[in-house]
Amino acid sequence: MIKKLQFMLIIQMVIFGGAQALPNPSQDVRVKKVYDHLQNQLIWVKNGEWSPCAQTLMETLSHVEEEGLWVDDYAPFIQAVQKEDLKNPGAQTRADQLLTLAALNYIYDMKGERLNPHMVNNDIYVKPDSVDPADLLMGYLSLPDQCGWIYALAPTSADYQKLKQLLALYREKQAKGGWPTLPPGTKLQKGDSGPLVETLRAQLIAQDALSPEGGSQEQFDDALVEAVKTYQTRHGLEHDGKVGGGTLKALNTSVDERIHSIIVSLERQRWYPNPLPARYLQVNIPGFYLKGVEGGATVISMPIITGKEYRKTPVFNAPMTEIIFNPSWHVPASIMPEILPKMESNPEAYASKGYHWDGDRIVQSPGNANSLGKIKFNIKSPFSVYLHGTPNHNLFSKAKRALSHGCIRVENPYKLAEFVFHDPNTWNQERIKDEASGTTTKPVKLNTPLPVFVTYLTVFEDEDHKFHFVEDEYAQDKAIWAALVKAKRNVQ
Repeated sequence: MIKKLQFMLIIQMVIFGGAQALPNPSQDVRVKKVYDHLQNQLIWVKNGEWSPCAQTLMETLSHVEEEGLWVDDYAPFIQAVQKEDLKNPGAQTRADQLLTLAALNYIYDMKGERLNPHMVNNDIYVKPDSVDPADLLMGYLSLPDQCGWIYALAPTSADYQKLKQLLALYREKQAKGGWPTLPPGTKLQKGDSGPLVETLRAQLIAQDALSPEGGSQEQFDDALVEAVKTYQTRHGLEHDGKVGGGTLKALNTSVDERIHSIIVSLERQRWYPNPLPARYLQVNIPGFYLKGVEGGATVISMPIITGKEYRKTPVFNAPMTEIIFNPSWHVPASIMPEILPKMESNPEAYASKGYHWDGDRIVQSPGNANSLGKIKFNIKSPFSVYLHGTPNHNLFSKAKRALSHGCIRVENPYKLAEFVFHDPNTWNQERIKDEASGTTTKPVKLNTPLPVFVTYLTVFEDEDHKFHFVEDEYAQDKAIWAALVKAKRNVQ
C-alpha cells in the first residue's frame, strides 16, 4: 500500500512540476513552537517507525483533493518524508518536522484560512475566527485519541459531505471527457431533429438530467422537453423546455468549470462553525432560497428574493433577535431618490398605499400594501439587512429573483415565523396569522436568538436531494477561484 501511494505521489509530482523548493521546517516559527512545547520529542516517529497516527495523517494528506485542496501543496511533503531512512536519528528528526509542517498547513487550510474572504470580495463578511495551527496541534496531541483530530477537521455538516461526494462524481465525469458542446447561437425546441438534438441528449445524460435509456436519439420529443425543464430548474433558469440563451450557456459550461464551482463551495463551507448550531437559518443569495435546519435536517425551505446586482445582499452571519408584526417601513436614504419622483408624480396612488412624510423621511404605514409585508424578521447586524414578507407574491414565480434593494423577501413569512419562534404551544400558525392581521405594529423579542447564515452558494442540494448549479450572480465565485489559485503553495 505504501509503495503504491509513493508511486502515485511521484506521478503527481511529475504532473505538478515547476514548483518551488520544499521549505525548511526548522525555520518555521509554528514548527518551532510545537517542538519547544514538546521539549523536542518526536511526534510521528516511534522506535524508528512511523506511528499509527503518522500513517493516518499521511494517508489523509495523500487525498487532500477530496476536500478541494491542492494536491501539489502536500504531495512533496509525503514524498520527502517517505524517502528518509527512519533508522537514522538525523533523518528521523527531518521527517518528523516535515510531517509536522504538513500537518500545520493542513489544519490551516481545513480551518478555512487559505483566504481572507473580505479581502477577496468586499461584500463577504464571514471571516473565520483566526486560528493558530500550532496551538491547535498541541491541543490535539494532548487528547487521548491523538489521531481523531485528523478526521474531525473536515466540517461535519451534510452540505459539506454531499459536496465532497459531488466533487468525486464530477471528477469521474472529467476523467471520461466531460460532455460535448452545442455551437454558439444554437436554438432547439420540441419537434426539432438532427445531430444537434443528439448532442443535447448527450449533454443532459452526462449532466444527470436525463436517463440514457429510451427516446429517439435525434428527436426533440416530449421526454426531452421534460428533461430540459428539469435541467433548467436545477440551474436557476426559466423552465420553458427550450434550448437557447441561458440554457445553452449552462449546458455548454465545461466539467472543469463545474468542478471549480464545487471547490469554491467547499471552501465557503469551511468559513462556518464546525459543528454548526443545532438550529439555524440559512439564506442562499444566488440560489434564491432559504432553509431552516434543525438537528442537521432541513425542516422548512422556501423561495426568496435577494438584492439586485447594484444593491447586493451582503454575505454575513448574525443572530435573528426580533419579529415585528405589521411593520411600518422607513424608506432608507439610499432608496429615497427612487421613491420620491414617483410620489411627486402620483401622490394619490402612493398615499393609498400608506406612504407619507414623517419629518424629513418617507414612511409607509403598516397594512396589506406595505413593502415589508405583514412580518419583519430583524437580524442584529451593521448592514440594515433583514428578512420580510412582500405584497408582490407574483415575483416568486420568476427564476431569477435578484430584485430587492438588499433585504431578503420571503415567500411564506407565517411559516418562517413558526420555525423561528420554535414554540408551537404559544406561537402556532393561527396565532401568528392573527397577530399579523390588522395594522397594529407589535414587536416580539425572541427568547433565544436564532443564528442566521446569509450565504452565497452556487452549488447546493435541494430538499429532494438534487444538486443545483446556479449562476454566479455577483461574480463572487470567480474572484474566490482566482484567489485560491493564487494561494497555492506550490512546494516541491
